[in-house]
Amino acid sequence: MSQNGSNSKEDLGDCQFVIWIANSGLGNRMITITSAFVYALLTDRILLLDHSGTDVNGLYCEPFPGTSWLLPENYDYNWINDMTWENKHKLGLYLQENGTANVTIPNPIPNNYIFINLMHDYDDYDKRFFCNRIQKQVRNVPILYWRSNNYAVPGLHFDHEFHRELDLMFPERDTMFHHMIRYLFRPSNVMWGPILRFRQPYLRSAHRQVGLQLRILESNVSASVVADQLLACVLEKSLLPKQMKTAPEDTLHNSRQGTTAVVVASLDMVYYEKLRNYYLDFPAEGDDYIAVHSPSKEEYQQYGFDHDKKAWADIYLLSLSDELVTSPWSTFGYVAHGLAGKTPWMLTKTPSGELALETFQAQGHCNRGVSLEPCFHAPPELDCEGHGIGQDPKTILPFIRPCEDVVGGVKIMPSFAHDRTKAS
Repeated sequence: MSQNGSNSKEDLGDCQFVIWIANSGLGNRMITITSAFVYALLTDRILLLDHSGTDVNGLYCEPFPGTSWLLPENYDYNWINDMTWENKHKLGLYLQENGTANVTIPNPIPNNYIFINLMHDYDDYDKRFFCNRIQKQVRNVPILYWRSNNYAVPGLHFDHEFHRELDLMFPERDTMFHHMIRYLFRPSNVMWGPILRFRQPYLRSAHRQVGLQLRILESNVSASVVADQLLACVLEKSLLPKQMKTAPEDTLHNSRQGTTAVVVASLDMVYYEKLRNYYLDFPAEGDDYIAVHSPSKEEYQQYGFDHDKKAWADIYLLSLSDELVTSPWSTFGYVAHGLAGKTPWMLTKTPSGELALETFQAQGHCNRGVSLEPCFHAPPELDCEGHGIGQDPKTILPFIRPCEDVVGGVKIMPSFAHDRTKAS
């Protein structure tokens, strides 16, 4: 593969590639690498990662023995920086230039590559990437540059050929993300230090662990409201015990049998303080001490390797939990519960102001998730024939259903849920 962007047939030989372009925060990067890897498996391509923004090997072990999934250090990254909306090699622009009726791309393709744009604001032409007839044309393009902030695997099921292959690989459809993310992402030797330095003194002796992941994406929602919601959630669902308002005389004696460790991962310390103070004011019911911990205290979204290390340690520690509570819309939470292989409790999306109380009364403070799989936040309304009328992604396949946390999003449902729907 050429490092100067020429990508001639002689340089490439018989190889075909998906080159993943780094984008967004750590959770987004992990779910999009997973999507690109699944696509590479389906199309017999080699996955290579752009690592210009962070030290990938400092975070993860290499998943493929005897080789590397990283682009060469001397690769010309100016080519990657050009992969934007205006790039003339973007799939959507090729389809747009050739008219809505033909939906074709040039053959042969200039420079032997196409830019695949799967960002949340992609247009109707870019969305045709998920159409079978477009995939047949893309099949012969040697290099695909992949930029995304979406978990795109549900969309791959919309291609009937991919759907058959995916069902053969993953008969239990909603375990795909769990298996893939555990295969691809293992902490590097550098990462085991911070993980173990937190786990050994604070979590190892606990006989039960509850993980809480909090992230507010709406600017008009108060953190204190969400903190109250979180406490109500863990008490209502019996994830943590309630207080004993009147402590018995033997409270001070060492009569408790064990410890439940609570791991709080959030940019805002208000959630940690809410729970810690709740269990400091009065003892908890039952036989356990409740120990509340917060691994990192970042306060606001940051980028770079040092932040990524803290985020990856938080995700991994959360994944060791017996029960997980996560925030809606959060890719950070998706990765944690995917690694754990546990369907999380998901906080109800919090409206602002007085509507919060009405929402919680109607929907509860949190509910068990409907699937292990992450949500595809921006699925396509497919118009594969170019007629100008897209098909609702929730109606294409019976096991692709609405997400519980993102309006308009879709996710892969468990196979048994689909079977039960068919039977009824």
